[in-house]
Amino acid sequence: MPPVRWFSTILLALLTAFSLSGGAFAQGSNTYTVTGVDVDVTAPDAVQARQQGIAEARRKAAKMLVDRVVAPEDRARVTIPGDASLEGMVRGIEFVRERSAPGRYIATLNVVFQPDPVKAWLSQAGVKVAETVSRPALVIPLWKGQAGVEPLNDSNAWREAWRTLDTSSSAVPVTVLRGDQLDQNAVTAEELYVGDVSALARLNERYRAPTIVVAIVEGSKDGGPLTVGGLRYDAQTGARSEIPRTTVPDSTQLATAAQQIHQKLDEQWRSVATVRRDSQDTLDVYVPIRALGDWVQVRQRLGSVPAVKGVVVRQLESDRAELRLEYFGTTDELQRTLASAGLVLDKDADKWRLQVR
Repeated sequence: MPPVRWFSTILLALLTAFSLSGGAFAQGSNTYTVTGVDVDVTAPDAVQARQQGIAEARRKAAKMLVDRVVAPEDRARVTIPGDASLEGMVRGIEFVRERSAPGRYIATLNVVFQPDPVKAWLSQAGVKVAETVSRPALVIPLWKGQAGVEPLNDSNAWREAWRTLDTSSSAVPVTVLRGDQLDQNAVTAEELYVGDVSALARLNERYRAPTIVVAIVEGSKDGGPLTVGGLRYDAQTGARSEIPRTTVPDSTQLATAAQQIHQKLDEQWRSVATVRRDSQDTLDVYVPIRALGDWVQVRQRLGSVPAVKGVVVRQLESDRAELRLEYFGTTDELQRTLASAGLVLDKDADKWRLQVR
């Protein structure tokens, strides 16, 4: 079979599969579920304390929801509704932990809001709603001392810092590597330390996480200073990036270091995953194709952008693909979001061009 025809046949198969699948990242979202709402209320008796605690949880959850879905510059325009209105917006409450005492109610609750009433409330305030699609991450905490990388099941302050970090309400909830015999059978600590892609893929057959973070501490457990760094691996696109190295004086600062690494991951993902669904549009683009890998990378990265609702293949040639993108938000917002995913959307004469950066 001639090379051009062979290339086009493979490309057609890829494009067809992409078109049939819709091409977009799964749009499931936990946007309207607010988890980990803590309340501690006193009242004349336990029944009243519980009722007041649930009402306070709704108010606190509404404020947390505003912080999640409204841009910082617009939040001052939003007034939290009264208790009766809030009760009508809430679909349900999950009781994670409860403790009652005479005249006191202490609890941790999850509050599940109904999307439509929330959108109506925020629309009346004149603000746009931005939904953030979460992307879980597997965190692999490693400690390298003078004798080498510690075993995967090693108990140390770095592992404990990640284990106790509360990420449930973030855009990047994390699962910490178990380090049990199944993990040890799949990979070695040394393979993970060097970022062996095959080892990471093997390990991730168990965890199925779209993002893997190898978080590394180097130094003595008996004192400081300690160096913190590592790498971030995107299991969907295969992209790798370094976590900037920093120095902490001793192990008492590792909890702060873990929090800072996670905060950066959360901010980076939110820049891609925040979707304003109050408007949507279509855009015709073309993808230059010099090799099969060009399209594979574009396809993978488009699939990781929640703002891209769908992709339709309009025309196929051996050196280019013409697509119609269905997307949420404006063109400017789409360009910024695609840039965060490593894609460049720009004008080539009078046509929009999409390619890997």
